[in-house]
Amino acid sequence: MADSRDPNVLTIPAGAPFLPTLVRGLLDGELIPGFAPRDDPIALAGATIFLPSRRSARALRDAFLAELDGRATLLPRIAPLGDVDEDLSLAEPLDAQEAELPPAAAPLERRLVLAKLVLRFADALDRSVLSLAADDGPLIPATAADAIHLAGDLETLIDAVETEEIDLAGLSQLVPGEHDRYWAITQSFLQVALAAWPGHVEERGRLDPSRRRRLQLDAAARRVADGAAPVIAAGSTGTAPATRRLIASIARHPLGAVVLPGLDTDGLDEAGWATLLSGDGPGLYGHPQRGLARLVEALGLARRAVRTLGAPPPALGARARLVADALRPAETTDMWANSGRSAAEIEGALAGVTIVEAPHLRGEATAIAVALREALATAGKTAALVTPDRDLAARVAGELERWGVTIDDSAGAALACTPAGALLRLAAETALDLRPEAILTLLRAPASRLASAAGLSPRALDFLDACVLRAPLPGAGFAGLRAGVEGHSNPRSAIPKRFGAADRAEAAALADRLEAALGPLAALAAERAVAFGALVDALAWAYAALSEGAESDDHAAASAFLEELSDAAGEADPLAPGAFPGVLDALMAGRVVRPPRDRHPRLRILGPLEARLLRFDRVVLGGLNEGVWPPVPQADPWINRPLRALLGLAPPERRIGLSAHDFSQGLGAAEVVLTRAAKVGGAPTIPSRWLQRIAAVAAGPAHQAALERGRQLVTLAEQLGHAEREPAPRPPEPRPPLELRPSRMSVTSVETWLRDPYAIYARHILDLEELGAVGPEPNAADLGNAIHGALERFAKAGFALDAADARERLLDFGREAFGALLEREDARTLWWPRFERIADWTLAFHRGRAERVETSHVEKRGEIRFETAAGRSFSLSARADHIDALKDGTFAFLDYKTGAVPGLKQALAGFAPQLPLEGAILQEGGFADAAAKGATVSELAFVKLIGRDPAGELVEIRGETEAPEEIAAKALDRFRQVVDRFENPDEPYRSLSHPKFLARPEGPYGHLARVKEWSATGGASEGDGE
Repeated sequence: MADSRDPNVLTIPAGAPFLPTLVRGLLDGELIPGFAPRDDPIALAGATIFLPSRRSARALRDAFLAELDGRATLLPRIAPLGDVDEDLSLAEPLDAQEAELPPAAAPLERRLVLAKLVLRFADALDRSVLSLAADDGPLIPATAADAIHLAGDLETLIDAVETEEIDLAGLSQLVPGEHDRYWAITQSFLQVALAAWPGHVEERGRLDPSRRRRLQLDAAARRVADGAAPVIAAGSTGTAPATRRLIASIARHPLGAVVLPGLDTDGLDEAGWATLLSGDGPGLYGHPQRGLARLVEALGLARRAVRTLGAPPPALGARARLVADALRPAETTDMWANSGRSAAEIEGALAGVTIVEAPHLRGEATAIAVALREALATAGKTAALVTPDRDLAARVAGELERWGVTIDDSAGAALACTPAGALLRLAAETALDLRPEAILTLLRAPASRLASAAGLSPRALDFLDACVLRAPLPGAGFAGLRAGVEGHSNPRSAIPKRFGAADRAEAAALADRLEAALGPLAALAAERAVAFGALVDALAWAYAALSEGAESDDHAAASAFLEELSDAAGEADPLAPGAFPGVLDALMAGRVVRPPRDRHPRLRILGPLEARLLRFDRVVLGGLNEGVWPPVPQADPWINRPLRALLGLAPPERRIGLSAHDFSQGLGAAEVVLTRAAKVGGAPTIPSRWLQRIAAVAAGPAHQAALERGRQLVTLAEQLGHAEREPAPRPPEPRPPLELRPSRMSVTSVETWLRDPYAIYARHILDLEELGAVGPEPNAADLGNAIHGALERFAKAGFALDAADARERLLDFGREAFGALLEREDARTLWWPRFERIADWTLAFHRGRAERVETSHVEKRGEIRFETAAGRSFSLSARADHIDALKDGTFAFLDYKTGAVPGLKQALAGFAPQLPLEGAILQEGGFADAAAKGATVSELAFVKLIGRDPAGELVEIRGETEAPEEIAAKALDRFRQVVDRFENPDEPYRSLSHPKFLARPEGPYGHLARVKEWSATGGASEGDGE
């Protein structure tokens, strides 16, 4: 039902609420003369309204309900139209021809097909560049993941060509010699790729998504032209040609109306407007009115002929004019001097504007949170943060939590950053590289349900964590994990003693479930190249097992992603398994999980696109720095700027024009807060060009007042975390009651008690055991344990030192003690030869002492008890490596050391009391099977076993005037004094109580004691130590 009447085009000014004004205008007949359905609910149902986005479509429904005040009515059909920067198709087919359109190709199918083309281009380019100069590097993707990213850039080019309806015949006419040396190759590739992709989708009975959208819009335009029902297009800037044709069809329809968002009808003078229409420089594309100016021109209208629907308050009208002047084309900024704008007018325009210049991003986020929280203090008041900076949005959401305000970023979260997306990535990485760190990270992932879905206790995972994955595994892969569970002996920790057989059984079941989940994908790891579909199917199997029973939104998104990827996987070439995690990351990039609903009734966090056409009482426009808002124009890796212009493609600055329009529309709220951070990541930033222009046009008291309001907001934000006086950090001084203080101690812990009482508090009172590193490599401690184990086995077996096979028997015991360590090449090459030398030296050493020794005792346990100053019984125990009962009736204590030996001065001063205390226990009758009370210790020595040349060394503890028996007795007296001191409930367990040890704060409990914090600020312990 086409009509040749003048186009019916209106605009709603920036300061007027767009959707409520649209609804009132439609219901009252202002929008379409002769169509006023306020009192005719049936008539309204026959209308169709096109809007830019789904969010604005939902908001329009709410606006109708609010205007009709709950009256029963049938709403019009509301279709999200989509603009050039939104991936939308029409909500439903609008005519028969559109309904018959082939379906759109899936996004992942397109990405994989184009990536395959890119990789083949890379091969061709790699060969062709051989003839170039040696210092010219080839422009090729280094990995399959790089190819995925380049395919995404190629998609963007294809979308631009389709959306802007560019004739690709011009591509072949571009002369390579006028451009860079790679253009000839790139040109030939683009000609092939841009032809191959349409052929691919046609062969499969589908359409490119951008082409299908263009055909949809054209079908909608035909339907509008042939239809008789009312039809309205509202809020679109008509950037794409197909969108402009639909808008033109609607504008000329007898019952049609086009409502533009914030067309500048009087703010920008005629000279500036003419520049927008006639100029073609990149800077003009960045003007907020450029797209609307071209649309109005295409409709055959002068801007003065566009009717205004609704009127903003006078102050907001003045603000809109000021913003229009500030953002005028650069070619006409000389007219700022002649604006004739009075100080009173500027003051009125900026009356509701606050400008925040925070020192850093955290300060900006806190100031924004304060502004949003302040809005909630007024009943019914709404507020929104609008920003393209998702990091800033997340920070603001976090800051709002301090008041219990929970709010989601409606722009969504990247799938890869959600718990389900992280689980997906971890599954791929872990299955292809079964390292303990990866296994534990996967099992501990928030979205992992491998244990809980099977009803396994959390202790099953704790067992794997503490007893298996924090000790060297006896083998690789799942077999090593199973063997670790069966052996479950972590010699580096006492934690395994806290678990029982039931825990081990459940841990074994969990290990089996892990193998069942990851096994199919892990089995592909050794292959050189695997069908991409096989990798995807194996990952889908693993993810299904790991997430069994999950119901979250991100889980649904991850499952949908895997399903789409499986459908498209046949389009990809075989892939090396090791490249799969990187390809998965590249394919997930850009996938967004949006919250299904708004979490707060009065607050929103929105991207500029989501905020279009929405109304709030207070709007915060955040992240106003160059490179953020507006963004930096993105270069096209396939076609440079001059070639884009020759092809007729719009420059990247067009996106800046859309951003500028969003910014100017946001300034139409009654209260506006403009924010930026002076530094981000420690680097200075540049204010957004829009802020700079407003500052230039509005310079004076009014602008300074807006800045002052911003400073007050920043000050208030800073005071949230401000304390009047922050006390200097002090070392902890826990004072547990006497009944919790230890009443037994091993000599191996006494040195720790003397040096770091807090470690005794943490270990023996809080019962905290060090977990140790995940997936540790065998270290010196493992070598020491193996050597000690071999010597103990040999001694307990009772072999004669002078036996002909003594060496062979000791080496046999060594092989038992080393166990799985000998499966490692490094241990066989480095450690075993050292042990052989130690074995030879040890046998010779003991043979040399044989004539002095009556009997020997190995790994002997001893204990004494004494009464403390508090009247409690205290036990001191030891497990001696080697005790020789000498023929002269005295005793010798030998302590095997495969690492560093304590210095003689430390031992005599009491800082290394283990060996002297073992001697004291014997002299007090604590080794009853070896000696009676009153026996004398005549030798205290470390046997240093290093396996080099010489392989061993005897280091005696002997003072110039003190005999070993006196050293032992003095060590016991000193220890009893320490015990008595800590029997006083007022005595604190200080951290690193002796200044000597502050230079070495490392230790398993140093982080709990915050040693690095207080030792760096001079808050050292004041204890006199021992």
